[in-house]
Amino acid sequence: MAPASTGTIALLRIVNILREISADFDPSASRNKHPDFPTFAEGIAKLFMDDRLFDILPRLELELQIVERHSPPVRPAMDPYTSTQIGVFSKSFSDTETGHFLDYPDCCIKSFSEEVRYGLDERHAEELKNVKGKAFVTTAGFVPCSVFCKEAHAKALVCFVEFAEVEKLKALEKELSEALPHFHSEYQGHYFEIKGE
Repeated sequence: MAPASTGTIALLRIVNILREISADFDPSASRNKHPDFPTFAEGIAKLFMDDRLFDILPRLELELQIVERHSPPVRPAMDPYTSTQIGVFSKSFSDTETGHFLDYPDCCIKSFSEEVRYGLDERHAEELKNVKGKAFVTTAGFVPCSVFCKEAHAKALVCFVEFAEVEKLKALEKELSEALPHFHSEYQGHYFEIKGE
């Protein structure tokens, strides 16, 4: 069996956190176990206690199985239905806590929050002018502080790939969309892709 890709490992981290929180029916324990996102972890634990998240783990397990088969270099966005249910898009939690749960680098969280960068912008486009012969891919919903952010690359949130790899990621996108339908209007894809020249 081939070793897991960085994209698969990054998604597995999130799945494991949610598995752990779902098994612990003590919100304060979840809060204490996750000091980087205590309020967020406690909120998720309360939702599990109230049986409001009964359907998210099967969806995440299916997403993980599909991702493992495709072995992508970049983590796809977590199932948008699951993200909505656990409060990723809620303003009840700070960007910092949500970002830490999603394993985003602090420099990127700061750029997103303080500079109000809600999407890839002209600074990213300017950086990409120097990239030749590669495509730039990022996890949908993640806005890097820079397309060259070393920590974002190490965490499999962004990557420069060969153009042939983009087709493989599109096949993964298609399979995820068919297997895990949802109604989130902004996250129809699991990746954002910008091609270099």
